[in-house]
Amino acid sequence: MPLTPKGKIMTKLYIANCTKQENFFEYTIPENSKRFAKPIRAGGQVEIENTSDILNYIIGQHERYGFTEVSKVAKGFSGLCYRFDKPISVSAIESGMKQSEQDFIDRALEVRKIQAVANDQIISRVAQESGLRQKANLEIEVVEEKRNFGDNEEKFEQTITVAKDGIEPKRRGRPKA
Repeated sequence: MPLTPKGKIMTKLYIANCTKQENFFEYTIPENSKRFAKPIRAGGQVEIENTSDILNYIIGQHERYGFTEVSKVAKGFSGLCYRFDKPISVSAIESGMKQSEQDFIDRALEVRKIQAVANDQIISRVAQESGLRQKANLEIEVVEEKRNFGDNEEKFEQTITVAKDGIEPKRRGRPKA
């Protein structure tokens, strides 16, 4: 194992980018005001070699933002993971990319739900100010459109319903005879 001039053992930290865009991993080290940046292409990884104290210091700068040890990748990680001494496998990076993508999908759904509730409150307030009341639940339909005539890929569709107390949900389909 390589040693520093002060006789400390050097260690390697591998950092993988489990997102679909390039990332610039920025960090500082103690006793040096210079900022370091390592570009990590989508699905790629970089190596930083230093003492374990300094590498743990670098990890500490990013953990609060979802930087995670590769074996602990789960919902809510930032898309960047790490491992000491051994490169991160392609399958672990692919798994991290799937988790990262699912996190983005889940966050987008949550944002759409929050926006639907906010829109419902606005409609309800405007109706009240006009002396009216809302008689139906609010439904918001999100539909991904074709990019061009030849686009035959499956498209995203979602309906979000904001239910109101005392209002029955709208029935879909033909009425029962």
